[in-house]
Amino acid sequence: IVPPIAGAVSDKLRRAGVPRRAVIWTGVAVDMAALVVVANVHTLAAFILFVLVATFGANISLAAFQAMIPDVVPQEQWGLASGIRNVATLVGVILGFAVSGWTTVATTFIAVAIALGVFAAALLGQPEKALPNQTAEERAHVSDWHDFSIVFLARFFLAFGLALLMTFVLYFFRDILHVTNASTGTAYVGFASLGGAIISGIYLGWLSDRVERKLIVALCGVPMTLAAAGFALFPNEHWMYGFSVLFGIGFGGIMSTGWALAIDSVPKMRDVARDLGIWGIAQNLPQVIAPLAGGFVLARFNNTEPGYQTLFFAAAGCFALGSVTVLAVGRKPLLPWWGFPIRVASAASVWAFTHLQNRVRGWGALPRKRPPALVISNHQIDLDLMEPFANFILTSAPENPVLSVSARLMYEPGFMALRVPWLAGVLSSANLGWMFDALGMLPLENELQTRSVARWTFALQRRHGVLPLDAIFKPAFLETNGLTGISSAQLFTRPYFAKAQSISARLTDLQTAYRKEVFDEMRAGVEADLQRIERAMQRGATMYVTPEGEYTSDGKMRPFRGIWDRLEPHAQEIYLCAISYDPLRTGKFSQMYQIVPLRDRARVVDELKAARPVTVSAILARWLLGHSDAYTGAEAVNAVCAGLEALPPRAFVDPEFARDPRAAARDALAGLRKLNGRRHPRFEETEDILSQQAAFLDETIAACLALGPNEIGPSTT
Repeated sequence: IVPPIAGAVSDKLRRAGVPRRAVIWTGVAVDMAALVVVANVHTLAAFILFVLVATFGANISLAAFQAMIPDVVPQEQWGLASGIRNVATLVGVILGFAVSGWTTVATTFIAVAIALGVFAAALLGQPEKALPNQTAEERAHVSDWHDFSIVFLARFFLAFGLALLMTFVLYFFRDILHVTNASTGTAYVGFASLGGAIISGIYLGWLSDRVERKLIVALCGVPMTLAAAGFALFPNEHWMYGFSVLFGIGFGGIMSTGWALAIDSVPKMRDVARDLGIWGIAQNLPQVIAPLAGGFVLARFNNTEPGYQTLFFAAAGCFALGSVTVLAVGRKPLLPWWGFPIRVASAASVWAFTHLQNRVRGWGALPRKRPPALVISNHQIDLDLMEPFANFILTSAPENPVLSVSARLMYEPGFMALRVPWLAGVLSSANLGWMFDALGMLPLENELQTRSVARWTFALQRRHGVLPLDAIFKPAFLETNGLTGISSAQLFTRPYFAKAQSISARLTDLQTAYRKEVFDEMRAGVEADLQRIERAMQRGATMYVTPEGEYTSDGKMRPFRGIWDRLEPHAQEIYLCAISYDPLRTGKFSQMYQIVPLRDRARVVDELKAARPVTVSAILARWLLGHSDAYTGAEAVNAVCAGLEALPPRAFVDPEFARDPRAAARDALAGLRKLNGRRHPRFEETEDILSQQAAFLDETIAACLALGPNEIGPSTT
């Protein structure tokens, strides 16, 4: 319990400029005082109380002390330092055994107190380097929680096996080997193990700085596994000492390189003492529960040889599991395992919702097994990616996930509060970025010049704490929007929350003092986001993006943004998800899309335009805009049929429209009469739906003509 808490306090004080030595000396003082008292108590209750106090002080010191090594030793020497630390620990254990064996109990406790004081004083000669002048949030990013969790689990397996083995060796000598002095036999086994550990500790620690550290840890589990299995298979006193040396060689490597690997896996060095304290739970908790489990097993076998063999084989299995588990370090899955059911449930819900609310049809599919790939779509309204992305999730193999790119504002507090108003009180300060990550939605900043007031404010408050809005925004802007005289913290309270999210501010509305800072942070954030997306593709992901970035309001495709240039080189295969809508049809709002492989990367824009399904709405709209006179329904139907016949051969026509163009045209005319003017409720940014559809079709036809006939032909299934 104590190390994570004491470590967190040590980290916080370190960031405030207080050296870790102060925490170490505080813990040592508590430990020494308690040990002196323990040496002179005469009741069991007092003994227990002050041993607990001494242990409390020791854990405070150790939590801060073990974080000093990564603070003062260069990262390229962590393995060597870890090996030296391990050997020093083992030498201390041997000296402790010697003192406790050759002196009285009271003298032992006093000797320990003196040793603590001497070596704590030695820290006076070790100055601590000042922390880099960086934000506390990101200082010295080392690894991530995946690696830390793997190292924690591996250490738990190893420690559990170790506790099983060490706890019951004494009883094994007594009950099975019938050694006259079981304690002496156990001590010899312990010394043999420590000897092997000292031999291997420094060398393997040094070696782990030069080869992949997890491999050393995994290999060290092999002699431990063999030794534990040997204890079970060859229950002979003389064999035990040989197996103990073998065990010690692996144990020394585990203790040294394993600790260095734990430092490697700490997510951020700002929290190193806290996280190493958490890691220590994996070492200490098995010492509590393994004896209980082992005692239960022995009781079931009535303390006979099969019971001990079961325990030793279980220990061997734990060592083997630890060795195998640690190999997963550095192999973080593209998506967390716990997010898989959330991802599938979300995709199924979105797929069902979009099909209930709309009429969605698709043609073509992604291969279930594929190398790193890119899927791109054109961008018109908010429905664009919902059903295709859900469909990709549900039809892709788990090892070939499809990920999407989403606006970074989704990864900031308050995003969901405006979209789920009845939960606004709970969600106004909640950041659900972890959930979007699990769903496979990676963030990318797309608001480079204009953001909500809340977003600008959140970015600065995160770095500088609570600020008056007058220090962030220009007075004229605040006065115009009724935000004068409040602080950044007030902006996220109920009276101002919705307003802050809805009011847009340009970069030029910020005070000069902060404008360059937020611009530089934004540029660095975009680069970090793009690098993360690139790494996901390099590891085999399929990325689904809309390179236009913004919706088209006039039907004309917008220029591709830089994300296309960044991701295209990483894609071994590229697919087009070409989306069209049929807004004039009656009934459910109609979306359709075609998935086809990209053939010529240099002509990606034309191929995407040409692959979009041609709809009756687009042909009717194009004719109506060119026909200013009054017309009859029959004339419009005939014009639609003529327009269909005039399409280039490459064009992919909605199969339903192609089968019965007259019925489709009559239905589109009926839908047109139901519109309120030329605005369509689903195209919020479009003033004239007829102009939008006509321009959309013109680009499709032009692209088909530019590309020429389609030799393979469009997908029709």
